[in-house]
Amino acid sequence: MDMKLQGKVALVTGAAKRLGRFIALELGKRGCHVAVHYRKSEKEASETAETLRALGVKAEIFKADLTDEGQVKAMMDAVAQTFGQLDILVNNAAVFLRTPFHQTDAATWRSIMDANLTSVFLCSRYAAKLLEESEGGVIVNISDTAAFSPWGAFLPYCVSKAGVIALTLGLAKILAPKVRVNCVALGTILPPEDYGENWRQEMSEKTLLKRLGTPEEVVQAVLFCVTCDYLTGAVIPLDGGRFLR
Repeated sequence: MDMKLQGKVALVTGAAKRLGRFIALELGKRGCHVAVHYRKSEKEASETAETLRALGVKAEIFKADLTDEGQVKAMMDAVAQTFGQLDILVNNAAVFLRTPFHQTDAATWRSIMDANLTSVFLCSRYAAKLLEESEGGVIVNISDTAAFSPWGAFLPYCVSKAGVIALTLGLAKILAPKVRVNCVALGTILPPEDYGENWRQEMSEKTLLKRLGTPEEVVQAVLFCVTCDYLTGAVIPLDGGRFLR
């Protein structure tokens, strides 16, 4: 348990699996009650919530399409009704799609922007009142260092993540001093399962530390953003130094 976080309520988007699950479970271990958001992965979300309850904290699952304003508002209302408060919002949910430039149409562009950027705006917008009522409300956004050096085959993704960084800086100004807003910009942490060992080795060599990051290291960065009371408007690059290459 972490006395600073014990009894706080956190909402983690995309918490059913992968990095979102790691973040949710660590917050639970620190004593947070957790709202587990999912869109399609109900089984995995329920398993995450069950694991959290076994840690001795409250956990409930909330289904929402984060690109739909009505669903986001309804989710925040449900979180408030269920837990009575919201202290931490982790905007983790995102899509990662290969989109060769000459094959990417406007519909694909909009869908990625909505999933990765509009969702962060909407969740922050409708969580803001609850967070402002908290003693020390905080938002942590998950971006990508590809925002600084875009990949040609993933341009909409990279632009959406650059938007998350800009949104972080703007929200930090708008919501201060009641709510702190920070961002963790990730390097390669959990690549898709169909990316082979050769690709992983190539990505490792592009970092200064010569390895990929781990989910546990992402969790450490998120916890720092949550618990450091004098940190707001910060963008933490967690990429093993690849940004400097």
